[in-house]
Amino acid sequence: MEDGGPRADTARCIAIAGPYGSGKTTLLEGILSHTGAINRKGTIEAGNTVGDASVEARAHSMSVEVNSANCSYLGDQYFFVDCPGSVEFFEETRNALQAADAVIVVAEPAPDKISALQPLLKTLVDENIPHFIFVNKIDKSDGMSGTGHIQGLLQQLQEVSAKPLVLRQIPIWENGIATGFVDLALERAFVYREHAISEVIKLPADLAEREESARYTMLETLSDYDDHLMEELLEDIEPPADEVFETLKRELAEGLVTPVLLGSALKDNGIRRLLKALRHESPTIAQTAERLGINGAGGAVVNVLKTYHTPHSGKLSLVRVLSGKIKDGDTLFTKDGNGERIAGLFDLVGTTTKKRDGAQAGDTVALGRLEDVQTGQMLSLKRG
Repeated sequence: MEDGGPRADTARCIAIAGPYGSGKTTLLEGILSHTGAINRKGTIEAGNTVGDASVEARAHSMSVEVNSANCSYLGDQYFFVDCPGSVEFFEETRNALQAADAVIVVAEPAPDKISALQPLLKTLVDENIPHFIFVNKIDKSDGMSGTGHIQGLLQQLQEVSAKPLVLRQIPIWENGIATGFVDLALERAFVYREHAISEVIKLPADLAEREESARYTMLETLSDYDDHLMEELLEDIEPPADEVFETLKRELAEGLVTPVLLGSALKDNGIRRLLKALRHESPTIAQTAERLGINGAGGAVVNVLKTYHTPHSGKLSLVRVLSGKIKDGDTLFTKDGNGERIAGLFDLVGTTTKKRDGAQAGDTVALGRLEDVQTGQMLSLKRG
């Protein structure tokens, strides 16, 4: 599970959501930079990020609508949907979450910011949408280092989450600064390298006891939903790494637990670990379609995540293809039987469009000129 592994059959759609100011757009920028989708990482201050590219977003230095971007990682295709964090745009966020395979909930390691996560986490639980929590800005946690800080933070996060949290990493502290982390599933220690891949190091001796305790807590939480794992823990049998990852994958997909990872989007710390977790553990489009009650027997089905009105391309509908295939010129039907012909099919990266011929299950694309189609609707190639 460290690298490689089997490729996903189809592309994944991952939503990035969280309160205003938590660093969602910076995280998206870091992901795109890390995967080579962009040559240079932009910043909110410079006004050159892929997300928040509209005039209104630039003017307010905040997300005011859903942004989309795609990239590839270790041979797999990903579509990221960056959602606005301000409460006034919560309905916009809600619409974009439905057809995502998983959601990255971006949180800050500050007690006074935790309560703002509650509406989003409640929505994800109510809709049974798998989600991770990425604790961002771990490098700016005001020197509150050590076991107590992380345990206290996890407890505060648990108070606003109806699902059990599974801490996947513990930080390595030096003089009140997070300089790395221990991956509890891999049982490996890493030291951060700013804007570079973290380096594997020998587990520090003074962390061994804390790592063992945190890993046991992680496994104990997972075993609440896995009898075989529970038996292994009771008999003091160390579960194989593959079993741990398969359990994490299954319990995330079934909405039983919420994994918690750490990092700094600004410094690109923890992004590679997050991408690894998405690759190995996030559900596939087949599982997402099943969650939404789409069996694929009726051919192509798409869900409209967002509607844009652009000055040059007119109306664009950002959609997730849940089953089947679509191509430019196809006619899609609403549940009421009304048909709309696709007049252009595009990849959408921020405000930039790139024409493509077709899309298949898993893809997230923009469709042109579906004039009477609204955000949130399900459309199908089959009438009725």
